[in-house]
Amino acid sequence: MMFVLREFWKPAACSRVRTAMDRGRGTIAEIYADGYRVDENVRRAFDMDVDPDSVEEVQRDIDAVRSQIAQFFGITLSGEEGPGFLRYENGGFYRLHCDAGLDDSFPRRISIVVFLTSAGCGCEGGSLRLYTPDALDIPPRAGMLVAFPSDIPHEVLPVTAGVRDAVVDWFY
Repeated sequence: MMFVLREFWKPAACSRVRTAMDRGRGTIAEIYADGYRVDENVRRAFDMDVDPDSVEEVQRDIDAVRSQIAQFFGITLSGEEGPGFLRYENGGFYRLHCDAGLDDSFPRRISIVVFLTSAGCGCEGGSLRLYTPDALDIPPRAGMLVAFPSDIPHEVLPVTAGVRDAVVDWFY
């Protein structure tokens, strides 16, 4: 089960966020496995630093749909972790994983992905694959928001050309 807003953001909003990502510094994205660590066999992506004003704008936009998402899933959602800004360059991926249950400090219930780039428009590959229980591939589409239960196994398929930018967040 997943919630989709195909036009959560217009192209101008996606462009503003990508520009903020371009201005920031990227660090190699970590995984959580007995603590945080880099493992490029599991995840090959960059966490992008973004200025506080852009973070606040993105967080406000995502928070504005929290009640709609809670209603869709029939649950109460009381907060969010805060947005992360991810860049997958050519060859980037994130192998099969779940966002829930990392430890008690991560009570994630709903995972959020907002695509900033579109497959076929500067990005090839990079689909979000959800296992619900069959594999469901969601190609990147700039401005589209996808929400799904954080305990659903998922992965980011390899980017085969260009750059896949996305914002992620988690509701509690």
